[in-house]
Amino acid sequence: MVEKKKMPLADKLKELRKNFCMTQDDIAELLDMSRTTFSKYENGAANPPLSVLRKLSAIYNVPIEYLIHDESSSKMIFNSGTEDKVPEEESAFQYFSQLTKEERMLILKLRLMKKEKKAELMRKIESEDE
Repeated sequence: MVEKKKMPLADKLKELRKNFCMTQDDIAELLDMSRTTFSKYENGAANPPLSVLRKLSAIYNVPIEYLIHDESSSKMIFNSGTEDKVPEEESAFQYFSQLTKEERMLILKLRLMKKEKKAELMRKIESEDE
């Protein structure tokens, strides 16, 4: 039997951030905290509270269980809506990495918005298109 290699939370956070082509400053800004505080999470010097784990789960689009449990693999969750095909993880990361830093930040901030705020923003965008 092959045993899965356990990956500490700190390593998961670092790997996810790098996969999203983001800096510690970028993620700290999204979390509304200092880079130093976020750095402690990535270095294993401190554990993030549950509220931060929830935000990180939303930012990186992974189940919170992946962050909490010692598993070596994760399945990205893609909300495909009405689309028939779910993108492959690798191509999704490649696409995301091709976005400008400003575009990446907009997407990540959108993920953290409450449902009502997202709906309000969509109404504003749609009204400008008319």
